[in-house]
Amino acid sequence: MKKFFVASATFMVLTSLSWADFARGSQSIAVFGGLGGSSSQYDYQPGDQRPVTGGGGAFGGQYFYYITSTPALAIGADLASSLNGNRHSGDLLSGYDSTVRLKSLVGLIVARLAYPRGIGRPYIFAGIGAHDSTQQLSASPHTGNTWPGGGTESRMLIDEHKTSAAVGYGIGLDVFPADSLFFGIELRAAWLGGLNNDDNVALRSAGFHIDDKQGLTQGNLYLRAGVKF
Repeated sequence: MKKFFVASATFMVLTSLSWADFARGSQSIAVFGGLGGSSSQYDYQPGDQRPVTGGGGAFGGQYFYYITSTPALAIGADLASSLNGNRHSGDLLSGYDSTVRLKSLVGLIVARLAYPRGIGRPYIFAGIGAHDSTQQLSASPHTGNTWPGGGTESRMLIDEHKTSAAVGYGIGLDVFPADSLFFGIELRAAWLGGLNNDDNVALRSAGFHIDDKQGLTQGNLYLRAGVKF
């Protein structure tokens, strides 16, 4: 019986609390941080498929202005920096130790559709914009192996910097412990235009080629905190 009264009291307190709905003219600012990586892979021959980067830190911020209340539709700006990390492999390039890394800075104009009321408010979003990114691949021969023509030093096979179009999208959930304060979690991805699993002169000179070029993507898992006003 005591547990019943405690549960009933808790329910009454929660239902008595008021969280203002998203309304036309509502605004929000959020910062976020978490992990970055990529599902894109290099697939050079001879060698094995391996990711184009290691995982690492990422962070950013965003602003939204709600133009309708039902549905809660907002437009805004989003800026995210993904530093990622080095990924080492002994079989990406057959006979060589390799190190790869992708870093990206992505800015988007975003449309966001959110559940307008309550404590938990799921949302989806998509946007277009631009990115400024680098991808690098360096390698050195395994013990007993050499580069074609001789040498055992480490060489940079890809060192590309690109600024081009980007497309991003994602899903998330914000939790409002108070009317104007929220915390959340978000999963997102971005296509980085102009970047692909490169097939350049340095790689071909080393004896490697790729049959199917594919664009590169950036993925992130973020924790968020922000205010609504």
